[in-house]
Amino acid sequence: MKVGDLVKYESVMNDSMDRYVVEYGLVMQLSKTGHDTISVQVLFGDTGKPCWIDSGKLVVVSEAG
Repeated sequence: MKVGDLVKYESVMNDSMDRYVVEYGLVMQLSKTGHDTISVQVLFGDTGKPCWIDSGKLVVVSEAG
């Protein structure tokens, strides 16, 4: 995963786990948060504001050229 990649984030909408929220965003920045963990700053189109998410919760949809 690198800056400029298009990523997908899926989250559970409620506790019954029968509905998911899928969001697509652009990787803006990477930050090492531990020995083996990386957080990713993602700009999502629906909010227009960047937020930090653990890289393990993201899937790369399209790599930056």
